[in-house]
Amino acid sequence: MSGVRPASEVIKIIVSHALAADQTTKHPPIQSRRPSLLGVGVIIWLGSEFMFFSGIFAAFFTLRAHAPTWPPPGIKVHLLEPTVFTLVLVASLFTMRYATWGEEHGSRLIMRRGTLLTLALGSAFLADQAYTWTSVAFKPSTNAYGSLFFIMTGVHGIHIIAGLLVMAVLLFRMTGVAGDPGELAVIQSVSYYWYFVVVVWVGMYACLYLLSMR
Repeated sequence: MSGVRPASEVIKIIVSHALAADQTTKHPPIQSRRPSLLGVGVIIWLGSEFMFFSGIFAAFFTLRAHAPTWPPPGIKVHLLEPTVFTLVLVASLFTMRYATWGEEHGSRLIMRRGTLLTLALGSAFLADQAYTWTSVAFKPSTNAYGSLFFIMTGVHGIHIIAGLLVMAVLLFRMTGVAGDPGELAVIQSVSYYWYFVVVVWVGMYACLYLLSMR
C-alpha cells in the first residue's frame, strides 16, 4: 500500500528524532563517584588512624575490666547533653554527604551550603566539648575514668579541629562560579575523614557514657 511506510523507514525516523532530542537536551554533568588517588591515600591513612584509636579503646576496656567498680566512686555520668551533641555530630554526616552530592552533580552552591552546614554542626559539637572540659567535677589525675575521659575526648577533639580547618580552607577554595578538576577529589577525601571522625565519636560516646552508667 502506497500510504503505509516500511517498518525500516519508521525505525529510522524514530532514531533520528531521538538523537536530535538528545543533542538539544542538556543534563547536569554527574562526575565520577569512585575514590580518586587522593581519596585512596586518605583511606589508607585512616587505616593507621583506626589502629591508633583501637589502642585507646583497648586501654579503656582493660582499665574498666580491672576496676572494682566502674565508673570509680565520685564519677557521675549525665546523658542528656552528650546525647544531644552526639546527635548534632551524627547529623553532620548527612550535611557532608549533601555537600559531596552537590559536587558530584556539578552544583557548587549545594557543595558550599553542605560544607557550611557541616562546619557549623562540627563547631557546635566542639564548643560543647570545650564546655564539658571546664564543667566536669573531675580532672585527669582524679582516677582512671578521668584520665581516659580527657585523653579520649582530647585526641578526638584535635581530629575535629583538623577537620573543621580543612573545611574552612575548602570553603575558601570554593569561591567563584566554576571549579577545578581536582575539587571533587578534595571534597571526597574530606568526607571520608569526617565520616571516620564521627563514627569514632559514636564509639567513644558509648564507652564514656553508655557503658559508664551505674
